[in-house]
Amino acid sequence: MNKDARSFRVGFSDLNRLRKILTVVSESGGGALIDQLRLKYLIPFWSRLSGFLTRRTSEARLIRMETGRPVLSPDVLRSVLERLGPTFIKLGQVLSLRADVVGEALAEELSKFQSDAAPFPGEEARRIFKEETGRYPEEVFKSFEETPVAAASLAQVHRAVLKDGTEVAVKIQRPGIRKMIEQDVHIFYYLAGLAERFIPELRVYQPVRVVREFADWTLRELDFGVEGHNAERFAFIFKENPQIYIPKIFWDFTTPRVITMEFSHGVKANDLGQIGALGLDRKQLASIGVDALFHQFFISGFFHADPHPGNFFAMPDGRLCLHDFGMVGYLDQRTRKELLSCLVSFVNKDVDGFIKHILHMALIDEKSDVGSFEKDVAGILSEFFFSERRPSVAWAFFRVINRGAQNGIRFPGDLALFGKALVTTESMGLMLYPEFDFNRELEPFVKKAMWKHFSPAKTLQTLEADILDYLGFIQDLPDRVQGVLTKLERGEIGIKFDAGDLKEIEREFDRQNDLRILGIVLTAVFFGMLGLLYLEGTRTILGFSLSALAVPLFVVLLAWFFIRLRQGPGR
Repeated sequence: MNKDARSFRVGFSDLNRLRKILTVVSESGGGALIDQLRLKYLIPFWSRLSGFLTRRTSEARLIRMETGRPVLSPDVLRSVLERLGPTFIKLGQVLSLRADVVGEALAEELSKFQSDAAPFPGEEARRIFKEETGRYPEEVFKSFEETPVAAASLAQVHRAVLKDGTEVAVKIQRPGIRKMIEQDVHIFYYLAGLAERFIPELRVYQPVRVVREFADWTLRELDFGVEGHNAERFAFIFKENPQIYIPKIFWDFTTPRVITMEFSHGVKANDLGQIGALGLDRKQLASIGVDALFHQFFISGFFHADPHPGNFFAMPDGRLCLHDFGMVGYLDQRTRKELLSCLVSFVNKDVDGFIKHILHMALIDEKSDVGSFEKDVAGILSEFFFSERRPSVAWAFFRVINRGAQNGIRFPGDLALFGKALVTTESMGLMLYPEFDFNRELEPFVKKAMWKHFSPAKTLQTLEADILDYLGFIQDLPDRVQGVLTKLERGEIGIKFDAGDLKEIEREFDRQNDLRILGIVLTAVFFGMLGLLYLEGTRTILGFSLSALAVPLFVVLLAWFFIRLRQGPGR
């Protein structure tokens, strides 16, 4: 799937499917798009004739003209995707998370896709379970309900009870869905390649890259083993948070097409009537959910990429249960620090600081218009900073990320997912509790995250992880210098310098020798300190614990070491 789209050719097995796709697009008023892709010859004559005879209003056409230019109609596109089946529905759901690619209006329309779908027969579910586990459900479970409790575009869920009485949810993949998606993805690559070749205005959005991201996400989501491991990682992240519940995975009955987990009794977070009937505090639920998402974003860096209310269940005991871990995002430590810096700049109304940190995360090339992007961002932030209404950091960040594509500036897919998830988090909080203030909820968490990243414990942990690298560099330095000098003696390196430079070289050798000795002492003090911390409270000098003396000594030596390391020769 990682080949360039132009190398893809539709084979005979893809032809009928491609013709069906193009026919639906043509019948929906997208003939202009098909003409641009040079694929009109694939549309059956009767379909072209029907399109000619059927007069559609401008609003009912997939491509309509506005101020002399073609514009995509969001609601018609959603209808087209629904007609074309599960892969296209999934594409719409994924694109609804990528407003940076498709624009905010289209992303909002695509977010209306429902997760519900028509169920497939229970007998098919039993057959797939047998193919995957080697046994029929009745051989494994005390009871298994063939009528699903929920059905979506990729799978459906059946309630069952294990032999020991544990109630479980068995999620079973739709028959033939992988083959269908792989074929459609193959066609997507072909169409994306044609779009980049023949529609210049789409090149800035890099259709091939978008298809590649969609293929990676969707094919991973089709492996339920990956979803199971994601669930266990979330369980680890929230192991000390009693307010969050992650269903347990039963690996004996989990395969790439079947996943079995604890059944959670609760109601969707957007079912306000049922939440009220359970007597739950909606403000408290909003606070729990938002805090859980903030923890994912800024502390763990591993987050639920589609945190809509349907994936959060309010349980009768007041806990929140997270569901559906097929699509996740990753934010590495560097990105999390940059995001925190953006949020601090936002709180301080520092436009230049915000732009600087957002650009640190951007993917920029020779086609990027950084100057135009900076002006756009300054305009967006000014609208938020200097208006009477309280600014929303979620919406500001979301709009800034989305503006990048228009200026040839891309952001990593996970960062775009974060922007969408941030807005969804705010929306969910407001839905549960109309007086919910996202900025006020975020402020203490930013401080907490800043402390996590820059605390002495974190610094010590980083130093402990990197100390061997520093020592290796220092120990190898004399040999490297000696190697350079040997090459100089042999005439393999020619240099030109003044006689005064010799003094500088001598000083640099003295500095490197100091660093080497100081590094050895620093290492000895570090390991000595660890030993003293282990003996905390058992040894004292003049009433002071040994660790209380060792830690300041280590910090002083460490500071001296880095000062000498940063100094150049002659200082």
